[in-house]
Amino acid sequence: MHLRPALALAASAALAATLAGVPAQAQSGTTTDPGPTSSRAAVQALDEVQAVLGGKSDRDMTLALRDLRTQRDELVGTDRLTADRLLRRPGGDRTRDFDTVRVHWFTGDATSAYVDKVGQIADRVLGVYADAGYRPPMSDGTRGGGSGLLDIYLEDLGNQGLYGYCDSDDPPPSAGPYGAPAYCAFDNNYAEFPTHTPLENLQVTAAHELFHAVQFGYDYYEDGWFMEATATWAEDELYDDVDDNVQYLGESPLAQPRQSMDHFGGMRQYGDWIFFRYLSERFPERAGGLPVIVRRIWERADGSTASAPDDYSIQAVARVLAAQGPGLRRTWARFAAANRRPGATYDEGTANRYPVARLDATFALNGSRRDSGSIRRTIDHLAARTLRLNRSAGMRARTLDLQLDLPRLNRGPGAVATVYRAAGRPTVVTIGLDRYGDAATAVDFGPGVTHVDVTLANAGIGYGRCWRGSSWSCQGTPQDDDLPFRLRATAVR
Repeated sequence: MHLRPALALAASAALAATLAGVPAQAQSGTTTDPGPTSSRAAVQALDEVQAVLGGKSDRDMTLALRDLRTQRDELVGTDRLTADRLLRRPGGDRTRDFDTVRVHWFTGDATSAYVDKVGQIADRVLGVYADAGYRPPMSDGTRGGGSGLLDIYLEDLGNQGLYGYCDSDDPPPSAGPYGAPAYCAFDNNYAEFPTHTPLENLQVTAAHELFHAVQFGYDYYEDGWFMEATATWAEDELYDDVDDNVQYLGESPLAQPRQSMDHFGGMRQYGDWIFFRYLSERFPERAGGLPVIVRRIWERADGSTASAPDDYSIQAVARVLAAQGPGLRRTWARFAAANRRPGATYDEGTANRYPVARLDATFALNGSRRDSGSIRRTIDHLAARTLRLNRSAGMRARTLDLQLDLPRLNRGPGAVATVYRAAGRPTVVTIGLDRYGDAATAVDFGPGVTHVDVTLANAGIGYGRCWRGSSWSCQGTPQDDDLPFRLRATAVR
């Protein structure tokens, strides 16, 4: 608890009086009022920024600062003073203008050649986004950096483990519209980061953070998982050879298929970029060098004007996929099944050793056991499980009958059967479901087939009351978790 100065003095006097054996109330004649305190959410936002700066959190500084800025008025006393210091725009005694940005730095903090490189890369990144049809970052006019250009400040961020960040000192009102201007800060040399070259680190930082600046112009308050996933996706689209985002695939729908995709926390939101890579490769239409589908999703999430659609993250995804044809339910099931074969699914899956989505369980079918029995699994929203049916080499069977009893169709269930053979490519079958989520189908299980994988996927995106501060889409409570999925497989001669 943090007390206002006058109240802190009163509390100290009360404590001294108590230690002396005299009741504080008897001395003052009144009960001490502790005064207002900072809200728990605001203190958590402040602690998170300090944890990032202290190297105790891997969270991106951009959204940590956004959360602190939106909670700033709920802080009091020294908490607010600390927040104001952390939220202060960086400075510089020198500037240099480029086509789209103004670079600021203090004398001695950056070389002239490095400043030029920053400006050139920022111009290139923002130019690609503009050519791809994205709205340019909102201008703050002359209020911040003295010009209408996007301000980039060069600081020694590397000694705090930071590559860069963007922020807005003019956040939109909570009632909207939700577009906001941005400024950004980059490290002044990237000498502290050995994983890639300083130039490569500058490139992917510019691609990631400047995409955040673009996002602010659409909806400053958009869901964090979506903002981070698409900014990480953008890194790979602009600087494909750096592959910095591959490091996040250990926490992604590839490596963790049973975990819901849209949770904001830890590193998972960065690994979610693989979903947008999947969409980019399945829907390859491009503009200005970038896949169009992600821009279309952001246009559905746009809340910058009163007439904008202002969908939230996964809602925008679902509506764009519905317009594209397959919809989220089928796309999610196919995505989950494809993640069992990342080398064949993704252009860079083999070269970059994408992890393989793990199996949930394996069932062996043979001459004496042709029926798997009823298999029951529960699956959370935006998650999946894959079951394997192995075929004994000597058994006599021609087909595998599959009976599925899944949640009703409006809850988002999907199923895909993948038939693997000793030679040749697997055959992928998207299983049609009736409105009750039921299906009966048969797939090849004859000689030459080694096994059949059945992927059960939950694309349910029902949320309780939104904007309640949760870590899920729309800050709501998922309503489609722990849904029952049932499968029975029978080998038939």
